[in-house]
Amino acid sequence: MFIVIEGIDGSGKSTQAKRLAEWLESRTGRETIHTYEPGGWPGGESFRENLLNAGNCCALTELLMFLADRSEHVNRVIQPAIISGKNIICERYNASTLAYQCGGHKMSLDEARRIISSCKFPEPDMNIILDISPELAVSRIKSRTESDRYESEGLSLMRKVSEYYRLIASGDRDNFTVIQCDNMAEDEVFTAIKTCLEVKIWQSR
Repeated sequence: MFIVIEGIDGSGKSTQAKRLAEWLESRTGRETIHTYEPGGWPGGESFRENLLNAGNCCALTELLMFLADRSEHVNRVIQPAIISGKNIICERYNASTLAYQCGGHKMSLDEARRIISSCKFPEPDMNIILDISPELAVSRIKSRTESDRYESEGLSLMRKVSEYYRLIASGDRDNFTVIQCDNMAEDEVFTAIKTCLEVKIWQSR
């Protein structure tokens, strides 16, 4: 299975993705890869640093930079894992690009979708969006010792991105599951994710 965990900064993606990878490996008996974007490929950390901390550039340039990163990620990590029959848990993928570049930086959603579609990246079996309030997300981000340029844009950006995540999910309910996490403890969120996947695994048999 190829599963993507999405959500605004501070939504708990990394914590849940790590737990999910461990659970899915034991649940399916298949090796499970936990990866992330941007930069989740050998040598990709410098690319990640540039994307997250470089100066502002136009929306199209930024989109193409993220897709260049995804191309390397797909070819070096995701596609080989798919071919060898491994599970993949990935933090961020196509929906992040749409939500941040279109919701946050005003690129046309139709144009961004057309460009992403032309890349022919593998499609996830499921996209899980951890939906939390932008106010809670920003309060979590502020507790970190460092923040990247997206996190530094604060509440205004998080509100726009959150809105676009919900818009994207509402247009593709077969492939997206939204979990509202504001009033849920970490274990409760994880239980909700497992429930979603148990249904997906059962349906595929």
